[in-house]
Amino acid sequence: MLDPRGVLRQRPSIEDISAQYRRMQQRVIELLDQALGPMDWTVVEPESPRNCTSFPGIAEAESRLLEAWRSPRSITDDDWPRAMGIVRSITAEHGFEPPEIVINRSGDHEVTGNDTYGAVYSFGTATGTELSVTTGCHLRAARTA
Repeated sequence: MLDPRGVLRQRPSIEDISAQYRRMQQRVIELLDQALGPMDWTVVEPESPRNCTSFPGIAEAESRLLEAWRSPRSITDDDWPRAMGIVRSITAEHGFEPPEIVINRSGDHEVTGNDTYGAVYSFGTATGTELSVTTGCHLRAARTA
């Protein structure tokens, strides 16, 4: 059985992985804007800590909900496959598995994706479009050394 602290020490620090996922979010937003026109994204939820339920008893393990982004524009059913191509491509570059469909009906779509560290993103459109990322459990940079 692997030592949980050893597993965490092998992962990127919470600072590094958060920065990587923020770049991923920004790239998705940029490409959606280029492909579908300006979407006027705004932050609807600030970055905040989350519990590390996958590493119980390790108080120094951290997880974060990164800033959640929202556009007042919905993505049309015709544009949804194009938007999903962008999301799938960019998230795969950052180590995420192919997205899983949560909702897929006319005018209402949502997918989630996971990576090997337990991070999850959510991307969806109905009355607007939203993108959020929650990290998996990681240690601060000072604790990974």
